[in-house]
Amino acid sequence: MPPPLDVFRALADEVRLRLLHAVLSAELSVAELVEVLGLPQSTVSRHLKPLREAGFVETRREGTSVYYRRGALLADGAFAEVLQQRLAELSTAARDARAVRAALDRRRTRSREFFEKIAGRYGELTQPGGGWSALAAGLAAGFSGRDVADLGCGEGDVALLLARFARRVAAVDQSKAMLRHVRARAKEAGLDRRVEPVEGDLEHTTLPNAAFDVVFIGQALHHAARPAHAIAEAARLLKPGGLLIVLDLARHDQDWVRAEWADQWLGFEEDELKGWMEQYGLRAIRMDRLGDAADAALAVLMAVAEKTRPAAQATLE
Repeated sequence: MPPPLDVFRALADEVRLRLLHAVLSAELSVAELVEVLGLPQSTVSRHLKPLREAGFVETRREGTSVYYRRGALLADGAFAEVLQQRLAELSTAARDARAVRAALDRRRTRSREFFEKIAGRYGELTQPGGGWSALAAGLAAGFSGRDVADLGCGEGDVALLLARFARRVAAVDQSKAMLRHVRARAKEAGLDRRVEPVEGDLEHTTLPNAAFDVVFIGQALHHAARPAHAIAEAARLLKPGGLLIVLDLARHDQDWVRAEWADQWLGFEEDELKGWMEQYGLRAIRMDRLGDAADAALAVLMAVAEKTRPAAQATLE
């Protein structure tokens, strides 16, 4: 804990309070914070420094981008809650909150537009970090007779495989074009009674609470605007004792995937995924890196977790 004087000095500026209010809502890049506050990057960077030094925020580098998120000083939930309540009283709070939502919407739009554009030819592309060997490892948990949700289903490859064994599969995607392909493919395969295409974002679906035995998120989490909130949503959907299975990229430095694959995040660390799972009532029971040395640059991370308690609500602003 920094000296009290440094802590309070860090808060003694309206720009810093606005920055802190924004970061409490979501992990944001410097460029996004510039857009939210409508201030020059030099000003934003200058005011982020004392917040970082005091422990209010911390940084995480993603390729060429730097993201700011809650720091260690805000690990105390009671302190963070009081601070958030007071920051909401700022005269600029409502405008800044709208700007944060707009920044998150732009992330979602980039992903949605990309998948709308490639619907119907997704399988022709070479997806970094994917592949059937990784998928088979995820499927090994078993889905026979179960109710399954496939979040970020794409063209439905996984949903259709699961539907051969599962009692029903809710295939969720934000792209209408992708869902049209899922619906057509399910009908062609005679699985349309088991596959339910559902339009929705990874962070928020219209599906009911505690309705699924298994939630599968395959190579979709790195497209989420807020990955932690997607984990929270998965936890909400699971029955007690249900399983969350995540297949995604391990943390990497291949920045080109942002432009070519519309990736929002350059993979994830095992501890990062485990922390989100524990936060939302899930117990991580397996964490594995899949693939061989040749795939090291874009290794696949498999995480399996069990729902042990009711999911905490993610703060969605």
